[in-house]
This record gives sequence, structure tokens and C-alpha cells, in this order.
Amino acid sequence: MAEIKLNFLPIEQRDFSFRVYRKLRTDTVVNDDTLYTYSLPTDKNASRDRTGYLISFHQREGFEPYDVFFLESRDLTKKLLTVKLIDQLRKSSSLPFNLAESKYNGDRIEFTLDELSHGRRVIFLMPYFLESKGKYGFLVDYKFIKNADVPFDKEVQKLSLSLDKAGNSNKNYYTDKYRLLQSFLRSAYNDFQSFPITDDLEITVSHALCAMQCMQLGKKEYMFHHSSTSYSQFQGIRNYGPYKRVSASTQFIFIFEDKYRSFANDLYLSLVGKLNPGTFPGLEIMFKLDFGLDSVKRIQLEDYSKQALLKAVEKVKDFKRQSPETKFIGIYIEDYSSEDKDETASENYYFLKYHFIKENIALQVVNYRKLGAKNALKWSTSNLALQIFSKLGGIPWLVKPNNSNCLILGIGSSHKRDPKTKKTTKYFAYTVCLDSSGLYKSLDILAEAVEEESYLEQLKKNLVILLQSGKFDSYKTCVLHLPFKIKRSEIKALTQAVEQVKQMNFVAIKINLDNKFFGYSSHNTLVPYESSYVQLSKREFLIWFEGLLYGKEVVDKRLSNPVHLEFLNLTDNSEPNSRDYLQDVLNLSGANWRGFNSRSVPISIYYSKIITEYTKAFEELEEYNEGAISNDRPWFL
Repeated sequence: MAEIKLNFLPIEQRDFSFRVYRKLRTDTVVNDDTLYTYSLPTDKNASRDRTGYLISFHQREGFEPYDVFFLESRDLTKKLLTVKLIDQLRKSSSLPFNLAESKYNGDRIEFTLDELSHGRRVIFLMPYFLESKGKYGFLVDYKFIKNADVPFDKEVQKLSLSLDKAGNSNKNYYTDKYRLLQSFLRSAYNDFQSFPITDDLEITVSHALCAMQCMQLGKKEYMFHHSSTSYSQFQGIRNYGPYKRVSASTQFIFIFEDKYRSFANDLYLSLVGKLNPGTFPGLEIMFKLDFGLDSVKRIQLEDYSKQALLKAVEKVKDFKRQSPETKFIGIYIEDYSSEDKDETASENYYFLKYHFIKENIALQVVNYRKLGAKNALKWSTSNLALQIFSKLGGIPWLVKPNNSNCLILGIGSSHKRDPKTKKTTKYFAYTVCLDSSGLYKSLDILAEAVEEESYLEQLKKNLVILLQSGKFDSYKTCVLHLPFKIKRSEIKALTQAVEQVKQMNFVAIKINLDNKFFGYSSHNTLVPYESSYVQLSKREFLIWFEGLLYGKEVVDKRLSNPVHLEFLNLTDNSEPNSRDYLQDVLNLSGANWRGFNSRSVPISIYYSKIITEYTKAFEELEEYNEGAISNDRPWFL
């Protein structure tokens, strides 16, 4: 059986206990960094009766001694490991270190390898209980922490190991990370190899990463016209045609300034299939979509003022009024570039995008800065065509599901915060409704409020209304895909909602793309195979959505980190077959209609993330109305 080395250094001791001093928690605020709040049993003989206590690791007046068994409170045991390790490092560390605390990820001890103008290169240790092995220990990994005033530029990406030294996608990402970890362990391991946690107990941290049994999910299989199947999205469409064609006649409205006339002509020829037939044979051949001079119109822009853009929207609306049975799509050419990774598009882009969405007209934006370069169109036209086809209502492909008759709801939120007070001033939640085959159904608003209580009530009420509306009556199972940072109060509201819906079985999975886990295979690239997974606990799994391919063990780009999934217990239903639902999550990573072989992330979460970015930008528009984004077209592609 193959193994994956998890980025986890276990401690050797098991079945240990340690003494703390506790006092019943009250509502009084205590400002003391050496006091912690945890839930413990009120009595050793009644372990299920728990309450909150103030905890100290040292004797204090008014606090009673209590001996904690290592499994009695995992969070308290992890806090003990952190505190005692820091005590040890203050005496012996050969590297500068600091404690970073996170609301979502917990304590992390960061060792600074280098402090540079762009930020710090660090190796972190984070206490963790690996349930599948029954062991405590420390997660260990490399991270580059960017300075707040530094833009997310190429140098930051190099230091983060996303790009190599030449600025290309880092195909040695895994080996580079592993080399840094091993270098750190060689130089600093003695600083934390062993340390006391009580007067008579010293623990020992392993030098070796923890070997985990590696299991394999099935390969993603795609369905095309007449239910023909293939393991390749591009070749499947080329050989069999799209799963569902665009039935209505179509019109393509090019919107650009005169200075982009030459580029617009190249774009047209590329979409026809005349410019780069070797990489893209044309919309008609690939997608059975009529595309020629008769189906193309042009709107000339004088400038990029809002007035000029609104004028263009009105012209497209006129075309639509003249031919109501025709499907229209705008193709807007702009020139935009930003070093800031959080600023992915211009204000004009979002302004025009919103007004097209409001009129239920598709829009494809083409960035001249990115695609005007030599050979850029050659390699990008197929993805542009895929997005255009999907926005017009076509279905390029579906994935073969493991669970049929299964509805997927990707829950997303876009809360607005006051940058000064850090308080939430507006709550907003929505759901991307999908079939387990990857078929996009709709985008529905679940809640919008300025007060959290009202927001949670709407979230519960509107989810029930959506599921009982009749449009999902054919589904017997509903799987909720939840983002990692969802609040407990939101999970509680969702739980109360699904308890009211009796006609469906429910499964909930929390999906974390940006997690603290990593792993290495025994292959010389150190990269696990795609679809590999390890089980961290009864309900937690780590899956490699990208990795080596059997028969093609070559890495030609930077491969993404594994994805962490956790099954939540929302109802009293029997335990779901986790492997079947893991397979469907993996399958949904192949249903991304943004591009052929695009980012391998389940679309239930990926689409929600994109929509959040859009809604944050739309919030800046005076005329923005949340209800406008809710429709059955994937406008966000």
C-alpha cells in the first residue's frame, strides 16, 4: 500500500496526563495572557457534564487542581504543548521565533529563516492531534509572510515558491518545500526535540514526517453529446460535440475603441478558427455554434466613461428588443493591468458586467493587456470560446457522478465590514445550485441584512423555501458544500433549516482550499498521484485534486496544495458513505467551465469564491441591487 508523508511530526508519548488549575468561568472579563478558557468535565465520574473554566498551568489562589487526561480536551492539550514549547525555545532556540494566533487556525510558532524587504520566510510549528493515529504532535511547513505594504508581485510569488527563480510556474514546488523543511530540521531540531510538559514528564518530538496510508479515488470521466464519454474535456468535445448545444440563434456584439480594431479582428479570426486552427478549430467545429460575419455586430466606444458604457448597454438592449428570440453576448475589449492580486479587473469591467447581468445579457470581457501579446490568443482562444458557449446557455460537458439524483448547494457569503471598527455592517449569503454531474442550475440569494440576528433568520427561512419550492423535487439527496470560514451561528441556522425539509437526505461537507496540511510521496518528484487521499480522522480527509498522472509522471507546472474536507453532522441520519461523496467533490473539480483543464477546485466552492469577488466590487456601484445577480445563467464564468 502506497504511503504519503504528512507534514506532521508526532510526539512519541501516549496516554499521558497533566495538571492544571481551574476556576469556574464568569462573565467578568479577565485580562491575563496566562489564563485560558476551556470546557472540562465538572466531575471525573460524569465526563459528559462539562462547563467552562478559567485555566492556569500554574498554581493560583482560588483555583483548584485538576488532572487532565490527554484526550479529555484536545484544544487544552494543544495549548499546553504550545506554551511549554515556547518556554523551551526561549532558553534554546537558534532561530528567532514568534507566536502567531489565528481565530480560525489556532496557535502557530513561526521560526524566521530570513527577513527580507518583501517579508519573512518562515517555517512554522503548529500543535495538532492526528486522530487516525491517536497522536499529538506538530504540523510543520514553509510559508512566506508578505509585508502589509508590499504588493503581491512576482518577487512575492517567487518567495512563496509559486514561481521559480526565472519567474515561471514552479514545477519543483514540492521538492523546494521539502528541501526547506529538511534544512530546518537539520539546523533547529535539537531546539525542540524534547521538552518538559510537567515536573516529571518530558515529551519527545519525532524527527521524521508521519507516514500515512494513501488511498485512491476514481478518475474523473466526462460526458458529451449522446452521453459519449472521455477522460479529456477538450478531446471529448472535439470528438463528440458538446453535451447540449445552444438551441437559439446567436449574435455577438463586439464593444471596443478604434485603437483595438486590429486586435478585435485577430480575436474574430481566432474564434472562427482561421488564425490558430491547430490549437482551436473554431466555435462552429468545436461547439456547433454559428459564428460568422452575419452573426457579428460592433459597438464603437468613444471613451470609457460610465455614460459611454451605458450607451453601449442601451444599444445591445435595442438589438435584443428587435430580435427577442435571439441570444446576445457582448464581447468587450479593455486594456487593464494591476500588480495587486486582489484587484483582478477594472472598475469599468465591473460596471459593464453588472449592467449586462441586470438585463440578463451575457458578457465576455477580453483583456488586451493579457491576450494582445504574441501567441497569447493562440493558447487562450479555446478557453474564451468555452466561456462564451457556456454563458449563452450551452452545456459543454458533465462529469459522471458517483451519487445520482443528488443536489449540490455551494453556500457562499459576502459580508461587508467597516475597515475602521472591523465590525460587520452588512450580511449577505447566496447559494450556487448544482447537480452532482456539475450541471449549473441557478444562483439564489439566501439572506441580506444589516443585523446578524435577522440575517441568520433569513438564511434559515429562505433555504427552506428554496428546497421546498418544487424546482428540486426530483432530488433525493442534498449535499451542502460549505466554506472553511463559515461561522458556527451560520452552521446552526443551516442545521435548523434542513431539519424542516423531510423529503431529502442531507450531507454537509466543509471544504478548505487554503489549509495547514501538506504531504509528500515516495516518487522522485515527491508529488502524490492525482485523486490520492489520506484520512485524518473519522470525518476529515486530505485530497490531492492535482498531482501525478499514471503513465505521465512528469510535472510541468506548479501543482496546487491538497484540499481539506470535513463531514459535519447536521442531522441524526446514519453516517454517509464518505468515499462516494469525496468522489463527487473530486468530480466537481472537473466541471469548471471557465477553461479546459482549469484550476482543479470543486466548482461549488470555486464559483462561490468568484461570486464573492464580484459582489464586493458591485457593492461600490450606487445602482447595485443584490437581486439582480440571481439567475440561471453562469454569468460569473
